[in-house]
Amino acid sequence: MVREASIAYATAKAAMEFHGLGVTEHTQGTFTVQLISDLAMITGNVGKPGAGVNPLRGQNNVQGAADMGAQPHQGAGYLDVTNPEINSKYKSFYGSDVVPSHIGYKIPEMFNEALNGNLKALWIIGEDVVQTDPNTQKVIKSLESLDMLVVSELFMTETAKLATVLLPSSSFLEKEGTFTNGERRIQRVQKVVEPLEGTKPDGQQVADMMNRMGYKQADYTAAGVLEEISQIVPFFAGVKWDELGDNGKQWPVAPDGTDTQMLHTETFKRGKGAFTYFDWKESQEIEKHGKDFPYIITTNRELEHYNCGAMTRRTGNVEILTEDVLMIHPEDASKEGIQDGEFVCVESPRGKVDIKAKVTDEVKPGILSSTFHFPEIMLNNITSDEHCTEAMCPEYKVVACRIRKSKGKFKQMAEAMA
Repeated sequence: MVREASIAYATAKAAMEFHGLGVTEHTQGTFTVQLISDLAMITGNVGKPGAGVNPLRGQNNVQGAADMGAQPHQGAGYLDVTNPEINSKYKSFYGSDVVPSHIGYKIPEMFNEALNGNLKALWIIGEDVVQTDPNTQKVIKSLESLDMLVVSELFMTETAKLATVLLPSSSFLEKEGTFTNGERRIQRVQKVVEPLEGTKPDGQQVADMMNRMGYKQADYTAAGVLEEISQIVPFFAGVKWDELGDNGKQWPVAPDGTDTQMLHTETFKRGKGAFTYFDWKESQEIEKHGKDFPYIITTNRELEHYNCGAMTRRTGNVEILTEDVLMIHPEDASKEGIQDGEFVCVESPRGKVDIKAKVTDEVKPGILSSTFHFPEIMLNNITSDEHCTEAMCPEYKVVACRIRKSKGKFKQMAEAMA
């Protein structure tokens, strides 16, 4: 099968590759993406119609966040914050002498440094890290170690419950801005309803905070922010709010407004492509714990719900999918004496959760799978700190665990529901 697929991909006139979080949520996730890129270059599947490497983002504006410098080693436009020339450019543009020139913390490092006492305050905008990040109890302990936790949110999430200061936010329907998708398409988001009383768009919250901290800032508008971005981010040079139209534009956008529908038709930014090779390595999770925890659980998402479910659990979708369940292969269910619909205890070196079993051949023997949409289960109590060595993306796809029938109230609940 692998050989046939390889030949089909290599001999096609044009072939596209798509990958999602199942590729990146491993300790070698970044390396895997590099190898996928190698395949595309080797077979000539770059820079022509119907070809290319296409990462399917986990959220609808991940690309836009990266473009705007959300990663701690880069500023807006993927510019290196440690480069003195770049740093000088930022200082001159913003009229400030305190633009940082060091690499900041990525999320797992933030939690570690909070526990070590080196990170004192954190502002989280629209992310429920308590429910979605791995090793839940460590995350909670980290947030509780802070002197101050500010959370901007729509709803009272598990993370918002721990906030020192909670800033009520407006939803995307109540503000204007842009989403940038995986094909680099910058699309307008139009406000269709007024914000609820007492809430503000996160952009305005940031502007208010800057003003209170002594950096004069105009009120947030999408047009105003895009004008600022166009002056500092080279590939946004010609992006103007009023010219995005209904379908948006694909960056790079030249100063005259011309966008770029296809990249790398002649060359790469670096010139020729650079091939890389990395040996496959067993996950540290399996090496450390595989003997005592012989099953692997991998987390996934269901169509009806979105990530932690903070929004979708407040819609009619919750009537379609009402709970997280554990998918288990019939062979494993038989071996462990587990019936479909029974509550089972899933235990890892970090902790345990009780969850209803779904016996199915959708997973292979030895592999378990579940979602983490519902806070009643808090599945990430059992996921690990292992993460991609480069991007530090958590290894949600490989978690060593063991299973057994649940005891006590969970067994009674299962019997009552049956």
